[in-house]
Amino acid sequence: MNRRLFLYLHIGYWLLVLTQVLLVALGTGVLGTQFDWRLFLSIVLPVKALQTACSALFFYVNYLLLVPYVLKKGNMIKYILSLLGLFLVFSPLYYVMEQIVYPLIGWKSYNLDLDFLFAFIVALGANFLNIFLGLLLSYLMDWRTMRAEKEVAEKEQLKTELAFLKSQVNPHYLFNTINDIYSLTQQQSEEAPEALLKLSEVLRYMLRESDDPYVPLINEIDYLNNVIDLQKIGQKGNSHIDFNVIGQIGRQKIAPLILINFIENAFKHGIFKNSEEPIQISIVIDKQTFHLHLRNKINIAKKDRTGGIGLVNVQRRLALIYPNRHKLLIDQQADIFIVDLKIDLYD
Repeated sequence: MNRRLFLYLHIGYWLLVLTQVLLVALGTGVLGTQFDWRLFLSIVLPVKALQTACSALFFYVNYLLLVPYVLKKGNMIKYILSLLGLFLVFSPLYYVMEQIVYPLIGWKSYNLDLDFLFAFIVALGANFLNIFLGLLLSYLMDWRTMRAEKEVAEKEQLKTELAFLKSQVNPHYLFNTINDIYSLTQQQSEEAPEALLKLSEVLRYMLRESDDPYVPLINEIDYLNNVIDLQKIGQKGNSHIDFNVIGQIGRQKIAPLILINFIENAFKHGIFKNSEEPIQISIVIDKQTFHLHLRNKINIAKKDRTGGIGLVNVQRRLALIYPNRHKLLIDQQADIFIVDLKIDLYD
């Protein structure tokens, strides 16, 4: 809550208090049976405004000084003694107001003259509720501040954790691709320039565009396309991957690099050189629903390592970014690995 709004709320509260005491005064018939604007403006309003001002002064001395600098320091007895001292200080003020100021305006609250003890009781009665309100507001603001600080700390922790998880995207295929491109250049292959261009696009996306918390879905799909094309180039055409995108891509956004671990896992642990059993990757977009289905045959030689830290990272990222907005099913059968992911996207 900004300071200006906080100030407006306090002013509004005391205006409501003033309105309430004015209505009570009018309801008790202080102006007689007929309402008189002149008496109301010259007597009732000034007196009730001064009474409200005294209450506000007591409230803020307690709220701004005694509660934070005495009570919250852990000294309850000292706080009670400070309140008693505050009443002793305010009693002369109430005595002067009731015996001198209000009568000069034309108002007398009591038929009997006040003595100091009676003034003390008047001050106590007028501000008993203000003590409770000051305590309540002070601790309520402390709770709000602690909650805001906790939210900031959680967001910073979340941001740090997501940055760490994003940095764990396995770069092994990049190194392999660089070696593959080097081989292509040695052979003076016509595919070398195209491979370099796709590699530069992949690196640009990973280093620049993926800094945003969410990116256009079309950019993430283009990135996956480039990664798959690089894999095919590196395998010199001996890589069988069916990648299909179904549905209309509009302004949907998705967390960057949230899908690459599944693709990398299929490359690393799957068999992709069999044209009859290619790696199957399908993406279906239905308005704001994103559905990824991936199926690959497991390389038995690497069966024990299937999954790995990459899938653990992406599961953690999904839990942090899309809590209650995603459904992930990973099914490892005898020789088949299946990933089925659904995400409610942001527009």
